[in-house]
Amino acid sequence: MKNARQVALDILDRLQRGDQPLDYWLEKAEPQIAELKRQDRALVHALVYGTMRWKGRLDFIIDQLAQKTAKIDPLVRTILEMALFQMNHLDRVPDSAVVHTAVDLAKTNGRKWAAGFVNGLLRRSTAAPDPIRWPGEKAAPHEALSIEIALPAWLTRRWTERYGLDQTHLLGSAINTIPRVTLRTNTLKTDRSDLMRRIEAEAQTVTATRYSPEGIQIASLTRPLSQWPAYRDGWFQVQDEAAQLISHLLAPVPGETVWDACAGLGTKTAHVAQLMNNQGVIVASDVHPHRLAHLKADMQRLGVAIVTPRVMDLTGISGGAALPEFDRILVDAPCSGLGVLQKNPDGKWRVSEADISRSAQRQKAILERVAPHLRPGGRLVYAVCSFEPEENEGVIEAFLQKHPEFAIDNPKIAGTAKANRFITPQGYFKTLPHLEGMDGFFAALLIKAP
Repeated sequence: MKNARQVALDILDRLQRGDQPLDYWLEKAEPQIAELKRQDRALVHALVYGTMRWKGRLDFIIDQLAQKTAKIDPLVRTILEMALFQMNHLDRVPDSAVVHTAVDLAKTNGRKWAAGFVNGLLRRSTAAPDPIRWPGEKAAPHEALSIEIALPAWLTRRWTERYGLDQTHLLGSAINTIPRVTLRTNTLKTDRSDLMRRIEAEAQTVTATRYSPEGIQIASLTRPLSQWPAYRDGWFQVQDEAAQLISHLLAPVPGETVWDACAGLGTKTAHVAQLMNNQGVIVASDVHPHRLAHLKADMQRLGVAIVTPRVMDLTGISGGAALPEFDRILVDAPCSGLGVLQKNPDGKWRVSEADISRSAQRQKAILERVAPHLRPGGRLVYAVCSFEPEENEGVIEAFLQKHPEFAIDNPKIAGTAKANRFITPQGYFKTLPHLEGMDGFFAALLIKAP
């Protein structure tokens, strides 16, 4: 059996060598993680997520101590990142023990030749006075901020141009905190109060969300969610509060026909079914068959009976051509994911500035394919977990220029009046992690002329 640090190193190494996101590699490693003790399972997640959150700052330290001219083996760099994260952000293990463990990892992973380098660099990092030459906040404010909050330079520049240095500091700091786990009550089987009572022994903290009427936030779990009887009985799904509000913006009613055009794993699909009281028809489409297989299994767990999965590529010319008209359509479009970096910190290092424009082009193409299938008088919600203008207003404005039969509705979010504070004067739904304590989302409700 591998120890926690070796499991974490394997995950980080695969992540940085491959082209799949962090959650994919965590799922692949789940059998190994499950064999560990509870404390060691927690350590794996702390090391993996923490190293990815602070990677930019950790790499700056490594390059300073290695004098930047040295070409560092990728696996050795990952070992150093993990060790520096522990030394700077965790306090249970003495620095000397962290150094010793890092040297052992180098030796046992075919990098015996780098053991002395790892030992020397980590010991230099703790020397007094501070051996790191940090950029000055006055002379190089953007560089200093980028390193302080471990944000890529290009993203720091984008956000400071839009929000200013102080707000970007708050935003980046919020992204680097451990996110709260938020559940959405499955109202087809129970209500929020009953669910909270049932799970109160499973977590040290169980509180109702402020804006979503079905949401519950939990902390300090006694065991994994998948082992909870309430999970097996289909009483909840894991879903951020901002994402829960998107379905309320769509506001479907029982008996309608709804198309969840980019359904993914089906979290919003199930919420839509709840709001419809399991009455009507939902077509859930996605380009990835394995996601729809997961969706189908989860619908069975949740007791949702009105969903028909359809494998469909909406970026193709014929995407969605065979479908009828719908009363309501949800387009939770693929995006850069820059609004969910708190949960997916690897996105900071995987996404480039060019990806934002590419995402916007894909989003526009999907809207073009979907729009003809909304009945006159019907409602369409476009949503993305990003607050980049190209993927937000830019997509909607370009779509409306081509489609005068559509207009932005200035909506009221059904079932939760408090959440109307997230609607801008232009009718857009917007949330930011450092202001609302939830994921960064954008959405617009469009109405098609009768």
